[in-house]
Parts: sequence; C-alpha cells; structure tokens
Amino acid sequence: MIHTDELIARYCAERTLELRNAVVDAHRYLCSRGARKFKRSHNERADLEQVAALGLIKAANNYRAEMRTPFQAYAWIMIVGELMHHVRDHECIVRPPRALIALEKRYVQAWDRLCAANQREPTTAELACALGVTVHSVIELRRLRRAGPAALAEAETAERPELIDMLPAADRGLGLDERIALSVAVDELGARERAIIFGTYGAGLTQTEIAQRLGLSQSHVSKLLSRALARIGRCVA
Repeated sequence: MIHTDELIARYCAERTLELRNAVVDAHRYLCSRGARKFKRSHNERADLEQVAALGLIKAANNYRAEMRTPFQAYAWIMIVGELMHHVRDHECIVRPPRALIALEKRYVQAWDRLCAANQREPTTAELACALGVTVHSVIELRRLRRAGPAALAEAETAERPELIDMLPAADRGLGLDERIALSVAVDELGARERAIIFGTYGAGLTQTEIAQRLGLSQSHVSKLLSRALARIGRCVA
C-alpha cells in the first residue's frame, strides 16, 4: 500500500484523475471530522460531509508541491472554509441592530454608575432614562445580553475577513502552513475567546474596551486572553 506522502508526491508529479481520486479517498476522514465540527440539531451530517467533500476535492485540484504546505493542513482549511460558507448561506442568522450594538458600551457604564449612586440594581425605567432611550430598547438589549456575552461581540465581527487573511504574511515571518495552523487553532476557541482574540489582534482594542463591549471586567478579559493564547500555543506546537 502506498504511503500517503508518496501518494501526494506522485499526484503532484502526474496529476491524473485516478491519483486525484486516490488522494481524496485517503483524506476522506477529514470530511467526517469537519461534519462533526459543524453538526447542529437542524442540519444533517450527511449533507455536511458532502459539502466537506467539495472542499476536499477543491484542495486536491488546487494543491501543488511548490506550496510547501502539508496537504492535510491545506485540505483542512479548504474543508472548513466550504463548511463555513454553507452554514452562513443556509442558516437563518438574525443580527442585532447596530443601534443596540452601539448602546452596549453606554449600558454597561450607566449600570455601574446607577448601582454606585443608588446602592442597588437600577430598574429598566431608570436605565432607559439615563441612556435617553425607550424602555423597549433596554429590554431588547437585556435579551441579547442574556443570550450570552459573545452575542454582541459576534455581531460586531460578523463582517470580518477570513482569519487567515488577518494573520501575518510570509514576509513577516510566518509561512502559509503556519498561518493555516493558527487559523484552525483560533477556530477551535469558544465564541467569547475568539471575540477577545479578534478584538485584541484584529481591531487593536484595549482590554478595557473589550471588557466594556462584552460586559466583563478587565481582569477577566486578561485571564480569558491568556487562556486562549495558551490553547492556541498547544494546538500549533
């Protein structure tokens, strides 16, 4: 039986359909892994595996030896990208209005100020008055906050470019394989940790600014950032 590395080398040299199909078959397990990663109660694993297979086939078609990147790493990022596009295109995603996103920072500040002044939690009406908005707006904002601290952060980064495009390029010391490894590692983080990573290294926000947006303390953001960086380090080591 041909070793996988030898199979890839032969395919890069000969580029036959038979060898391409052999490469795809040898790495089909990546499709199952990707389908498990993106499986939710409302989608079918078989459908996700078919989408992942398209990414794997694209990877095989486009891969060249001169890329100097392991085929497995290249195929995985192509599969994840295909699955991300599928989920984004086929799931109904309701994003919070920009007005509520902008209100978040002021809400946190008003909450702290009123708590300190009154020695108790402020009422909805008091918050609405302090913010100069309707009671309904405060209720909607609270609903989003109950959905999870990352909900507002994800809304702000929903239009972000692909992570691999934000990572340092080769002329700054990282090759494509390292950038792929970093991209996959960050994708494995939780939504809140990803928001902190993107806020710190993508948007250039301070920990205090990130804390205000997520409704956390600065020290908590610092701990989450350290934990996220440690997880990334273990993944790419």
